Amino acid sequence: MRAASAAAALAVLIATGAVMGSAPAATAAGAGSCVSEWYDYPGHVNKSSVNLRSSPTTSSSSKGLLAKKTRLRDLCSRGTWDYVKVTSGTHKNTYGWVYSRYISLR
Repeated sequence: MRAASAAAALAVLIATGAVMGSAPAATAAGAGSCVSEWYDYPGHVNKSSVNLRSSPTTSSSSKGLLAKKTRLRDLCSRGTWDYVKVTSGTHKNTYGWVYSRYISLR
């Protein structure tokens, strides 16, 4: 009975607009450093053992190493760095920064 009551209450909240959509993913928080317009280009890593970084600088922490041919979505840039979402491999669905020279766009 409780489940039915909760479901009914939720339906009323949704119908009246009292329930809002979910917040943006926290994983995209690093994108605040972007200075270019947002885009979404498919690409891949063109060199072996490329660092996926937490910020667009070599002094920032590495989130891991990306293998050659790892697929990604290039989302925006800051200088010579691109903010990406990894779409294949060990770090799939991880966001971070990659030095632009190590990305080839399709």
